[in-house]
Amino acid sequence: MRFKAIASSAVLSFAAFSLLSASAMAAPQILGLIASAEPVPLTCVDGSCTAEISSLCLQQYRDVPTPGTAYRPAEGAGITLIVTGTDGIKRFLPVAAKIEISSLRQFLAVKVSLPEETVRRVGEGPAALSIAPLSSIIPSVAIDDPHPISRQEIAAYTGPLRATAEEAYNEDSVRLDATRTLNQMINRLSENRPVGVEEIEPLWKRTVGGDGVLQSSKSTGIIKSALDGCRSSILERGVDLDLRSCLTNQHDILSTGTQENVWRALKPGS
Repeated sequence: MRFKAIASSAVLSFAAFSLLSASAMAAPQILGLIASAEPVPLTCVDGSCTAEISSLCLQQYRDVPTPGTAYRPAEGAGITLIVTGTDGIKRFLPVAAKIEISSLRQFLAVKVSLPEETVRRVGEGPAALSIAPLSSIIPSVAIDDPHPISRQEIAAYTGPLRATAEEAYNEDSVRLDATRTLNQMINRLSENRPVGVEEIEPLWKRTVGGDGVLQSSKSTGIIKSALDGCRSSILERGVDLDLRSCLTNQHDILSTGTQENVWRALKPGS
């Protein structure tokens, strides 16, 4: 019940932000990408390889991005494709200049897409993306934007203030570890094939290993609580809720707490 209550609060907050966004056409927030502790799996379907990447807002005063808002990597963003060949050798390719990015759920997650042809030029095995620390993304420019993002904003929020944000969310290491693990679990589930509670334990073991324990026991406890919440919710709601949808909700609950820490750190005088 605790997770449901927090989720409802987060949804209401985001709904209020969305109403503000709908009333204006100004550029939305510059976002930071959460650095990956482990490469994030790509799923390739119909010629496109995609992954959901956790993100955070760097500009509380700007509008929240609506779903599908186009973004581009900021200068210096480190996004690397990793393909593990049948020989077990990992091959790497910087792909920041080759990807497409669009917002998924306000400022908490984005979708990164890459042509499968590009991936297969590197190798034929499983593919993943590695996100380097301090990576940021900027909304694509609109010709009629009444309040475009200035060069000064970009320099500040992808430079010194980006470093401040990084330090703030890294301080909450337990919640960050749990958020990263939930993101890994989400990307191991198909968007087009809903699954239920029977997949929870197999997914957990595929994600964290056979012993089912993370480096932080506190992080493990947080995720176990989230998974228990999903188990109860799915059994209660049946076909109205699948595991991936529930995990994205739990991911966003955790990310919201980290986001509040970042906003406090970015306020003048902090």
